[in-house]
Amino acid sequence: MSDENGDTNTAEQHTEETSDMPKYHLYIRASLIDGQSLGACPICQQGFMISYILAEEKNADFKVWTVNTLNPPAEFLEKNRARIYPFIEGISGNNYLGQAIADYTPDSSDDVEKFFESINSDCPELKRPTSAANSIYPKIDKISTKMNAFLKGHGPDGVNAILKLANDHLATSGTKFLDGNKLSYADCFFLPRLQHIRVAGKVFREYEIPTELSELWKYLEDAYKTMAFSETTPTDEDILKYHWEKFSDAERSQFRKKGIRDNWGSPKGPVPTKTLQVPDFAKNGTVADDDED
Repeated sequence: MSDENGDTNTAEQHTEETSDMPKYHLYIRASLIDGQSLGACPICQQGFMISYILAEEKNADFKVWTVNTLNPPAEFLEKNRARIYPFIEGISGNNYLGQAIADYTPDSSDDVEKFFESINSDCPELKRPTSAANSIYPKIDKISTKMNAFLKGHGPDGVNAILKLANDHLATSGTKFLDGNKLSYADCFFLPRLQHIRVAGKVFREYEIPTELSELWKYLEDAYKTMAFSETTPTDEDILKYHWEKFSDAERSQFRKKGIRDNWGSPKGPVPTKTLQVPDFAKNGTVADDDED
């Protein structure tokens, strides 16, 4: 396992605030390229973003560890018998009910979400919405299914429909992010998947987010400016490797015929990059004129 250095929200930073502040370790999937850096698991990034914001708001302290899932340490497997990611290990402090979290470990992914809610005393926007009346989340929660089907070759209609829903919602609400002007649970869920669609969709399916979705592009631009998203986002190469491993041998063969090679992370491969900028046409919520030369 590797300590993901560079994270500003480590456990040491707020320990002088109060001894009751929840302190925990967050374990996420490591890169499939080097086995140490940030991996491209969307739900792991979702948990990382939530943790990051909770720490920014001084609701919690955490330290993030990456786990090489191809060769996880025996000690970690002993803790994580459910084999879930992200995984939580409570270190010290109390939840908002005053219950100690030391030695807490979850038995399911639902338990992980419940843990985040139990230590969240001041950030209601980070709790999972249960109604479409106060959040767009229930309307976009199928984005993972649509994304996976699209990357498998089923066409972009399902993805485009959800992206248009998000775009129209942003246009109507007038807010910077999906459920307000602060990052919310909906954003922590949606943004990692949107990044995968943008990066993997372009390489594997020659897909671009439609230019006419100007509010969505502005949303993405604003999200890239936040530490909670930019610091938790994996490299483009890790995103591509993550999806490459999901393709069948036949699918990989077809991609190779198109010149797409699994050389991410090799000495002859591309230098690792992160797509954290929007095209010029999308900046400030503007869209290029179709007639422009």
